[in-house]
Amino acid sequence: MNFFKKLFSSKKSTQKQDSPQQTKESLANEGEIKEIYTTNYFAKRYSEDTIDEFILDGCLKVIKGFYIDNNIDQKVENPLNHPINLDQVVQDGMGFHMYCKAFNLADKETMMYLALAFADYMIKAFDFKLYQDNEPEFPLRAMTIKYDKNQTVMSLYPIEYALKVLNDEATFEDIHTKVKTHLESMPDMNDLLDQFMNRDTDE
Repeated sequence: MNFFKKLFSSKKSTQKQDSPQQTKESLANEGEIKEIYTTNYFAKRYSEDTIDEFILDGCLKVIKGFYIDNNIDQKVENPLNHPINLDQVVQDGMGFHMYCKAFNLADKETMMYLALAFADYMIKAFDFKLYQDNEPEFPLRAMTIKYDKNQTVMSLYPIEYALKVLNDEATFEDIHTKVKTHLESMPDMNDLLDQFMNRDTDE
């Protein structure tokens, strides 16, 4: 289903960064420091957001409908949007993409249903927060969820990850497992700054 990739371009936008104070850790880089931001830059670039309850309810109803119409039992009873269940609707039965197409839903809507359902789970399970990126590196990263531990920030990109799952390039449970592992060993900001400075010295 690589046609999903045609929905968005992957052109990278240019960015400027201020002096380092606040670190940002991206799980996509397996825990390596990606960037260091000042608090002011972070506040300018990212706007905290919430998932509209009406829209989320609609997403979950479509996912629940998939189970009912395909006569499939959820692998995890509760919550409905557990990552294992989200993988299941993509992989089992007629597949979530074809199910949505049967209702004349656009490909972007299919991807957003999964992205919002996954984001909601991570927010409630791990206390992530939803942000709108005002200067996204890639279009699929305009929505991000972040976990902040004393200014050390883990970032995930639900839309981008939903695309990978629909393209059979990843699973939601894989990122779920990685997050749990990373959260158990997340360093504090001072440790990350030392690591970042030492990396520059080594280079």
